[in-house]
Amino acid sequence: MNQVSPPTPSSARSLLTSRSSQPCWPWTVVLGTLIAVLTCWVVGDFSHPLSDGNDTDQYEYVGYFFGKNLHFFPFPHLNLINTQTFYPYGTNQAFLDWGFERDYWYAFCSWLFGGPGPYLQYYYVYSLVVTAVGTFLLLRSRFGAGKSFVAGLIVSIFNVYALWKFPVHMNVCVAHWTALCLIATYSLLLDVLDRKPVSLPFFILWVWLHVQVLSQELAYVAGFALTFTTLVLPVLLVSFFQQFSTISEWPVLAASYMRTEWRQHRWAIIGLTGLVALSLWLYLPLTLQIALTAWQFDFGLVPELPAWSHPARLLLPHLRGLDSFSIPYQQWFHDTFESYGQGSPGLYLTIAAGVGWWQTRHKISQWLPVAGMLVLCLLYHPVLLPTLKLFPWFSFNRHGGRASLIYPVMLVLLALPLRWPSRLPGQLSCALLVALMGLEWYTSYSLRLFIGTNVASDSLLRYCAVVKQQPGEAVLDWPFCTIGANGVGDKEGLCPYYKQQNAVFAYRRFYDKSTVGQYFGRLHPDQIKPFLREGWPQLLTPDRVFTNQDWQFMDSFLRKNKFAGINLYVDLLLPEQVAQFYKRYGQPIAETRFPEAGRVVFLTLDSRK
Repeated sequence: MNQVSPPTPSSARSLLTSRSSQPCWPWTVVLGTLIAVLTCWVVGDFSHPLSDGNDTDQYEYVGYFFGKNLHFFPFPHLNLINTQTFYPYGTNQAFLDWGFERDYWYAFCSWLFGGPGPYLQYYYVYSLVVTAVGTFLLLRSRFGAGKSFVAGLIVSIFNVYALWKFPVHMNVCVAHWTALCLIATYSLLLDVLDRKPVSLPFFILWVWLHVQVLSQELAYVAGFALTFTTLVLPVLLVSFFQQFSTISEWPVLAASYMRTEWRQHRWAIIGLTGLVALSLWLYLPLTLQIALTAWQFDFGLVPELPAWSHPARLLLPHLRGLDSFSIPYQQWFHDTFESYGQGSPGLYLTIAAGVGWWQTRHKISQWLPVAGMLVLCLLYHPVLLPTLKLFPWFSFNRHGGRASLIYPVMLVLLALPLRWPSRLPGQLSCALLVALMGLEWYTSYSLRLFIGTNVASDSLLRYCAVVKQQPGEAVLDWPFCTIGANGVGDKEGLCPYYKQQNAVFAYRRFYDKSTVGQYFGRLHPDQIKPFLREGWPQLLTPDRVFTNQDWQFMDSFLRKNKFAGINLYVDLLLPEQVAQFYKRYGQPIAETRFPEAGRVVFLTLDSRK
């Protein structure tokens, strides 16, 4: 029987203890500082809350909703069914873009500092620093400081897809715990395959990371870590049974292992176990609540959007004249192109991963789970080939291109075993690869710096402060937008100005009143039935001048439901329509511009004639 001896003080080391004689803290400080500086340059503006009139507004809004509706007794749970949007009918809010750590962060900062602020900008910096430093610490003891430092850069600031997703798709550009969970799982796999002792603190840390991934976006981020672990577990179990084939000896070995580990790492075990318990309490109840609520909705009759990404994008370089901004590759790939970097982590990384795989091709157990993960992601098509939907946590994944978030991590894992060649031709090839890496890093990062970060204007915040002061429970956006990203509400006519208005509901985070419309990432047809029953699509018809009957309905609706007033989007209406509203409800008391929606004025119902 092949056995692994229990860990000894010299062999069983925790995450922060290096197997090298050199201290790792200088590398850690340099890497963390570098990432923080580079990320701050990308963010650019820390003066006000994020706002661009599109998806960017929604992540702050979710944090606002989270803080307003979170209850801790007997465990964290949310008030999901309310009339805070879809007012006064109400709806189930389960399909918001949850990211529980991000939402806790925003809610706590808002409570601590007394209102909205640039909290998510700082959260993004924190996320990338944790990703880079955590990657370095997890890999250094096995692969050395140099490789681990570069790996930390690749999976954080030079994860091109994620870099370009900030801030408009912040739900899929923040993935620190998922990235670290993938790397920790791979590290565990290597230790078990190489028959090296696994310390109990590291194992508990690995468990903790699996709980932490629940704090990130559920449908597009957390699931990748859970999927990779599912693929790795069979390999781990086979290797374990090969090493410990005599089942009768397991209790003795386990007792000896636990005694040794407790004696050597008592306080680390206690601390990490406490972290696991805290994270379970913070995130597991919320995850179960959202998942169980979402699965109650049957989307079988709602057509799935065929959003996918061609696997050949893996070969696209980030070089001027060849990148996906310079050449419209989608006209040949016929895929759904969502953003720069989709499907393309960098040609240098694809080549390095290929060479690393070739050098370790005989170690099938080492690379098979990584390759399997890549195949599942690359081939995923939500309609024709829904590979990822084999796993329940991907039930609502509707865009194959968003797997691009983890391609750098997966390819780095394949590239890490790469050895520097001893012969001159090989050395020249590696030098060219390093040069290509530098060029692609410079190109993707420097282009991103030209994309500014939009924040809420002083005028917008003053306007919302005026609205907040008005008596009443709700504000009517007119016209309003009620729609899901899966298309529900569009053909029904409930969002005639989608581009301009899909995020206007999110400004309620500044004035703290209920709204009628809302955008959801996914919406069920049953949720819009009250709007159809009341005839709102007819009233929302563009360029419609109200009849007397229309005004009677509007007056009754506003009065009965205690509205504070109307956000009137004058740039979206005919002059005759605007004049009708002014004649009916008086002159506006405040005016500003909302991003995308244009000029908006507030009509208070106290001035109604």
